[in-house]
Amino acid sequence: MFNLLLFISTLIFNLRGVDGLACYKCSIISDPLTCATTELCPPMSQCFTERIQEGTRGSYFNMGCETWAAGDCPKQDTNDPLVGKRSDETDLVSRNRTSREVACKQCCTFDNCNRGFNCALTTRAPDTPQYAAWLAVRLLPELNKNNFEGTIEVYYNGRWGTICDSNWTDTDALVACRMLGYLGQGASAKNGSVLSSNVQTLMPNVECSGLEDSLADCGHGPLGSHSCGDTKDAAVTCSSEDTDDGAIFMVDALNSTFIRMDVRTTSYSYVRVEGVSNPGSFDYDPTEERIYFPDESYQQINSMRFDGTDVRNVKQLNLNSRPDNVKIDPINRLLFFTDKSLNLISSMNLDGGDFQNVLTTGTDTPRGLALYPDTKTLYWTDLGETPKIESANYDGTNRKVLVSTNLKTPNALTIDFQRHLLFFVDSGLGTIESLDLQGNNRKLLHQDSSAQFYSIDQFDKFLYFTDWSKGSPMKVYVDGSGLQYVGPPVSNKLMDIRLHSRYNTDIPGTATQSPFVFDPAEVFVRLMGTADWSSGQVEFYANGQWGKICDDTWDDRDATVVCGMLGFDRTKAKAQVTNQQATGRGYGMNSLDVVQCTGTEDHIAKCGITPKNWNVHNCSRSGLAGAICEPPQQAGVPDPTFDNFVLFYDVYDGQLVKVDQRTFGFAIAPITIPLIPVAITYSPQDQTIYFSDGQNGTSDIYVANHRGSIVRTFGSAIPKGSIIDGLAVDMNRNLLFYTDSGHGAVVSITPDGTVIKNVSTGIGKPMGVALDKKSGVVYWTDCGTPAKIEKSNYDGTNRQAIASTNLDLPNGIAVDSKAGLVYFCDAGSKTIEVMNTDGTNRKVLYKDYRSQCYSISLTSKYIFYSDWARLNIMRLNRDGTHELPVGPDTFTQIYGVYAYESGFS
Repeated sequence: MFNLLLFISTLIFNLRGVDGLACYKCSIISDPLTCATTELCPPMSQCFTERIQEGTRGSYFNMGCETWAAGDCPKQDTNDPLVGKRSDETDLVSRNRTSREVACKQCCTFDNCNRGFNCALTTRAPDTPQYAAWLAVRLLPELNKNNFEGTIEVYYNGRWGTICDSNWTDTDALVACRMLGYLGQGASAKNGSVLSSNVQTLMPNVECSGLEDSLADCGHGPLGSHSCGDTKDAAVTCSSEDTDDGAIFMVDALNSTFIRMDVRTTSYSYVRVEGVSNPGSFDYDPTEERIYFPDESYQQINSMRFDGTDVRNVKQLNLNSRPDNVKIDPINRLLFFTDKSLNLISSMNLDGGDFQNVLTTGTDTPRGLALYPDTKTLYWTDLGETPKIESANYDGTNRKVLVSTNLKTPNALTIDFQRHLLFFVDSGLGTIESLDLQGNNRKLLHQDSSAQFYSIDQFDKFLYFTDWSKGSPMKVYVDGSGLQYVGPPVSNKLMDIRLHSRYNTDIPGTATQSPFVFDPAEVFVRLMGTADWSSGQVEFYANGQWGKICDDTWDDRDATVVCGMLGFDRTKAKAQVTNQQATGRGYGMNSLDVVQCTGTEDHIAKCGITPKNWNVHNCSRSGLAGAICEPPQQAGVPDPTFDNFVLFYDVYDGQLVKVDQRTFGFAIAPITIPLIPVAITYSPQDQTIYFSDGQNGTSDIYVANHRGSIVRTFGSAIPKGSIIDGLAVDMNRNLLFYTDSGHGAVVSITPDGTVIKNVSTGIGKPMGVALDKKSGVVYWTDCGTPAKIEKSNYDGTNRQAIASTNLDLPNGIAVDSKAGLVYFCDAGSKTIEVMNTDGTNRKVLYKDYRSQCYSISLTSKYIFYSDWARLNIMRLNRDGTHELPVGPDTFTQIYGVYAYESGFS
């Protein structure tokens, strides 16, 4: 035995040098996982962790180095040096180190191994969830509202139920919102929720003081089944700012939605995402505060903000692709994903550029991913015929098999960057295991033969995971002990799970900002016009919510900044007080009490707005902030010329909208007329807006001035049975062109309506129209059979088809006459394309399989387009890159769009 001990000691000494190994060193601490101090041990030492139980003091730990003892690690399946690890326990009487009772022994082969694995292996899950009688609340967002507003439900005695809205107040809502992890300040109660609920009412007559941590601590009637009589379900509007440092994000595959759960209370809310059908996994970028996720149904990689808004198509993949699992490297600004159909692992920049297939051979069914940014190493699981876990460099070189035995369905893995370990789940074997980053020191941590593990994430001293045999997320300590249900039932098919920390991530060198931001690129204003869009009530958007501004300190300097953001003359801005009721999709809370602009700022976000005064309001007067950006028109005084704006009409809200291209702030003119507004165009010479009504048999063309006030209609000049889908104006030739799908024609008419001519007839279904004003050529799209794109001279001569193949539903069209290019979008093939004016050199610029593009318009740098699958206008670079929504998702359905930039036509 002496010779064996001498051999091991000599081996350790030779490999580790004179100083020996490193161990964590702490005294009298409550949890070994919190120890951060290390020491270099002398030769012939090992690491130890000692747990001591004392009467009044309770349990505590000591950690450090101790002399290597013969027989501590009698048997190992490795030739590496044994540095030892012990988890020991003594009682108050027996404190002598030489006579400790050893509760368990484990040996390891790496530095600092005495923090973490405390000699425990849980082999089965609890039989039933041990929920408290009162546990949590959940928020169900209402349709056409933001994700912070909706019905509130409570979990009590093993079931979900609603709250009667009798006596439901802002103070009660404050407590509920705080349970959800949102800031209590500014929370407001909503009475009479219109959201249909399929659960019973469990809680009547809530009475909170506002200081409670839970609704359970508030006064309330007897808990159980109730009838609310004539009242309805209680609802809330919460602040978008969260209150603490932790949230659990999950994907619910049954409802194709995201879930945000507060770590502290395990209350949760649904994050509804517009236009997304099948997200299976996700990861987040802490730098730009965006979540990235695949949508298998549309074969694309998307991104969004934490609140579910601003959804962007980062990369459209081909029809055969089935993107499965994504991972972000926030340091090297890369995204990797697995493709379960093509059996690939691919990478790209976070903007979708530099796309490449990293691994194309030898991958059977790749699924789980993990990244180590410092070494640019990729780790993945393979569910194929020979299940395995592998690693490679980011470029696919230095590929290694780490594990290839005792695997069945290794679904997911995650990296513990502090302990330098890989944790993985195997749903086939019902196991959670660990190994080091080289594939050594594999350990079984937890086993449950009935489990169906799907995803795993490590956070602090816990492993969080999803299990399809459980209705809730689950967690264990990193040593596999202490299995717990995390909160109330959520879904029986929870997919991916991620822990989000507000100020840090698991990856060293990165920090996550609060999801509450006042980045000017994410903050917008709108002017809710009273008679037109030159004056009205000012509203403010940040963090997924619209709100009003109290007029307490509101003055001309504040109005100057707002009017400048809307593209108006700053020198004419005046503050006003309004009492207008705010409207529009996504309207949320009273937002601001004190705005303090000097008048020189270019954005309201720079006017002293901070998290401390966001959603904090005490309107001492009854008025709300408004602005007069242009005074009433005066006889003989010309109005200013406007530039760099986008025009469109929101169909269902009945709003004519003008958006500033720089700030995406917008003014709304409430033109309420019984029509279906479709096409829109603008004449800069006389600052006149033309838009059409697309109703069959009653179509008309409306004429508005630059303030958004209707001047007249064309009336009887438009033939009965017309359906006007496209408009374009050439004021130099005194002509307005429109497409009429009711009569299958392209028509020209003088702006006064006196002369009307058919330019071309016999068209199947003419839609968009665009003009080359320099050459006097009109272009149009035809959605008939066969679909095509045609052009002719203004008088109808020299008509010819310039595109007639690979077209399905060509809608919008725009011309850059100087460059000799025609741009168009096809709602059937889901593309935006460009070609020469003669139809040559045609190419696809952009593809989005969920797109329903209707109209496009050009400026010198950008393509603006409307999309029925979106709640906004979208913007692309002229080369088809960098998709961006024009402001927040506020609208309903948009047909025609027109972008104006002086100097470009």
